[in-house]
Formats: sequence, C-alpha cells, structure tokens
Amino acid sequence: MIIQRVVLNSRPGKNGNPVAENFRVEEFSLPDALNEGQVQVRTLYLSVDPYMLLTT
Repeated sequence: MIIQRVVLNSRPGKNGNPVAENFRVEEFSLPDALNEGQVQVRTLYLSVDPYMLLTT
C-alpha cells in the first residue's frame, strides 16, 4: 500500500510561524505484512497545543 505522509523539512524561522517550505509530502510504501510483535495504527486527528511551542 502506498501512502502519503507530511514530513517536517526544516524548523520554522525566528518568529516561529511555519510556512509551506518547512514541510514536504512524501510517498511511502507500507509493507504488505507485519512481523510478529508489530502493530499498524492510523492517525485520525493530531493536535498541537500552544504549550508545545518552543520559545527562544
């Protein structure tokens, strides 16, 4: 199965506001079968809360 994932390409600049250039979209091939002890999850929602922001 081929999926698309969004990857952080670079950290946001001094003001901390992300722009499109900070991210890239990649196509990724998932294996057809899992090995023993592995699990596969699907993220439906992702929240980035303000307290997670780094300040300098």
